[in-house]
Amino acid sequence: MSQAASPASSLSAPIVWAQAQRQADFQAWLETLATRHQLNPRSLRMASADASFRRYFRIDSALGTRIIMDAPPDKEDCAAFVKVAGLMRAAQLHAPEILARDEMNGFMLLSDLGQQTMLQAMNREHAQANQGWYLQAVEMLIAWQLASRPGVLPAYDEALLRRELELFPEWYLAQYRSLSIDADTRRTLDNAFARIIKDNLAWPSVYVHRDFMPRNLMLDKVAAALTPACAAMPKPAVQLGVLDFQDAVYGPITYDIASLMRDAFISWEEEFCLDITVRYWEKA
Repeated sequence: MSQAASPASSLSAPIVWAQAQRQADFQAWLETLATRHQLNPRSLRMASADASFRRYFRIDSALGTRIIMDAPPDKEDCAAFVKVAGLMRAAQLHAPEILARDEMNGFMLLSDLGQQTMLQAMNREHAQANQGWYLQAVEMLIAWQLASRPGVLPAYDEALLRRELELFPEWYLAQYRSLSIDADTRRTLDNAFARIIKDNLAWPSVYVHRDFMPRNLMLDKVAAALTPACAAMPKPAVQLGVLDFQDAVYGPITYDIASLMRDAFISWEEEFCLDITVRYWEKA
């Protein structure tokens, strides 16, 4: 999930509903919230959509902008989102606050963490210019892991690891590259996957976001302005918020720091990756 702004064309386009009844249910729900949350229904516009059936609207209020999640209950289960958001906020992470919820119809009113992701704002030419954001992300990750308790989130077990590893031959090799997987290749993959699974399951387990990377970290200048500075740490110009956490699990402590530093969308020199990782290791 990302609350970042979509292209201007999609933001200005009217919101389309596949079902008239769902549109009516939404409008009725929004009307019940408008006065209590000081919302301006006429300001409703698209915020973003993700790789699922969920989509997000942005709406103005007297207290700033808000986000509305539209998640059809027959296609999306919002219970995990609500649960993990609560865990993250309890751990003092800047995750969306759930201001109102229509559980039966799959609508939620959320606090807005900003319109720009860390990925969008980063200086791609000079890694060190982004050090402050990465170190703030490390602090968030430490707080998230310190809050970990067994039995709260689903286990990142062998079955789940194996399912995710199989996406590589199934989608990348076979579908994207149109390669045939012969017996030798399959044997090589199986041996490699067995080692990866064994190594991962050997690590201590903590809460794992599973997508802890700059495109899911939001730059919230409003929250930073409201955050009091303490003597030990200067007041940040931007507070990082975290999104796309609904698939969180309980698994290897190494997973999220690897996601952060080995991001699929941006690459840094080894020296910078090691510097941030060592700083994480010292705190962890």
